Amino acid sequence: MAASQELLLRALDMVTRPPEAQPESLGMVRASHFRKISSVMDDDNVVAVGVSEKRVNNENTGELTVCFYVKKKLAPSRVEGSRMVPAVINMPGDRAVFTDVKQLGELRPELQIKARPLQSGYSIGHVKVTAGTLGAIVRKAGKYHVLSNSHVLAMSGKAHAGDKIVYPGPMDGGKAPANVVAQLTDFVQFDTTGALVNHVDAALAEINPELYAKLNFAIHKAASPRVMGTARRGMKIVKSGRTTGKTRGEVIDVNFRFVMQYPGVKGKIGFIDQVLCSRYSDGGDSGAIVVEEETGRIVGLHFAGASGGSVFNPIRAVRSALGFQFV
Repeated sequence: MAASQELLLRALDMVTRPPEAQPESLGMVRASHFRKISSVMDDDNVVAVGVSEKRVNNENTGELTVCFYVKKKLAPSRVEGSRMVPAVINMPGDRAVFTDVKQLGELRPELQIKARPLQSGYSIGHVKVTAGTLGAIVRKAGKYHVLSNSHVLAMSGKAHAGDKIVYPGPMDGGKAPANVVAQLTDFVQFDTTGALVNHVDAALAEINPELYAKLNFAIHKAASPRVMGTARRGMKIVKSGRTTGKTRGEVIDVNFRFVMQYPGVKGKIGFIDQVLCSRYSDGGDSGAIVVEEETGRIVGLHFAGASGGSVFNPIRAVRSALGFQFV
């Protein structure tokens, strides 16, 4: 019998957040089983864990599993026994959850032109970074703001309110004062302990009022009026980004959990409840808005990727964290 979504998420919690209380409460054998499974996450080759369809011979089977994502998939003979992903997670009540291993590559923030007017999908950045993507022009407290990632607008939390934002980003020729279009106002601080507690990589910058008359509020494929949606496995999505332009992808995992190192940031940043898709991006696309292709609903804010996939923050979490409205 296929595992339920509830059971899969319980198994995922056991892998990423094993019980801190008396392990004997699980029974000595079962406690040892979970300690072994969670120790797999310490392997440098394991980059993430989530829930996705099992694949056999490059074909989806329709069966959901707890999936361990790796930089490189190795033959079993090359993996130490203590690092081997077990085929089955034995849950309380003698229920089994099957596992899968998929090659993803190494996850990185996707940080890397267009002249004014300001518009979604084009190069922007903090005056001291390289370049990312302007996700959307949004409204907060009656003023217009640029929405993008913290690592694009706020130097991953090291910047200060009032810092200058240039369009295009510095890598694409943007300089102060000629190309300053906004000032940093809000960003979500990261927990850098490596715990899986971060939900978004997001920031806002208030646009200079003299630019209001020429703003372009278009977002590639987004319906008008703007509607937010929730990602689901198999959903076809689109985005427009600074580097790869207009691309398509498909949602693979909506329970994606991983730890990532940001350039220049001490400590590691662990994310929970992210959305993994087939590869639709490259460096410099960070900050792009992700849209459900069929309905035009906005579902995410892109921020990271690896050779085997791209990752976005669920848009409802982004809006909740920053308190803006789409225009």
